[in-house]
Amino acid sequence: MKGSECKFVKYMEGSDKRFVIPVYQRNYDWKTDNCKQLYDDLVKIIKGHRKSHFFGSLVSVYNPDGHNEEFLIIDGQQRLTTVSLLFLAMYNLIDKGVIVPETANLKQRIFEEYLVDKWKPEDTRIKLKPVKNDQTAFGKLFSDPTEHIRESNLTVNYDYFYDRIQKQEITIDQLYDAICCLEIINIRLDMDDNPQLIFESLNSTGLDLSEGDKIRNFILMGLPSKEQEDYYEK
Repeated sequence: MKGSECKFVKYMEGSDKRFVIPVYQRNYDWKTDNCKQLYDDLVKIIKGHRKSHFFGSLVSVYNPDGHNEEFLIIDGQQRLTTVSLLFLAMYNLIDKGVIVPETANLKQRIFEEYLVDKWKPEDTRIKLKPVKNDQTAFGKLFSDPTEHIRESNLTVNYDYFYDRIQKQEITIDQLYDAICCLEIINIRLDMDDNPQLIFESLNSTGLDLSEGDKIRNFILMGLPSKEQEDYYEK
């Protein structure tokens, strides 16, 4: 196990990175209040002229089986998914001409560094891979709004960001600068570490896992990543 401080955007950036939420994780469940708190903090960073803001820790396992730099997210999926939603709302607002940034290449940078791999086919280009239902809802946010899955937490939070950015409490360039100030402790597990024990320890202060959850997770975590989803479905 290795841990180090880094900027959250540095962890995210790179078109060849993939962030996979393992099938044994719970669905994305941040509410609008959580997104409001994050956005409020980002506004405070700019107005308070702050250089950094601690954004918690992120625990991942590097998957050597992937063709890209693939990371299995053991802890931190809520924050990673939420910032991805914020980036996507920023990108779509710029792309539609609703907001015009001062930085000429901001739209391209957001899209190609944090959201997609432009070299991949459209159906596999999205860098973040949430669990099944969330994955479908997240993918739809890249398409026409009429296709958005309105009942999904991801869509609700995306819409919140999409609307709030337009209020321009800070400019979209400043918003990007604020996101760049978020710092995390990046904890990367080695292949010899036991992700099952770490997962249980990290979740011990929240809603208790059932014995069924623990058995399922123990079995899934012992399988190669390519087989996990197949076993989970069956």
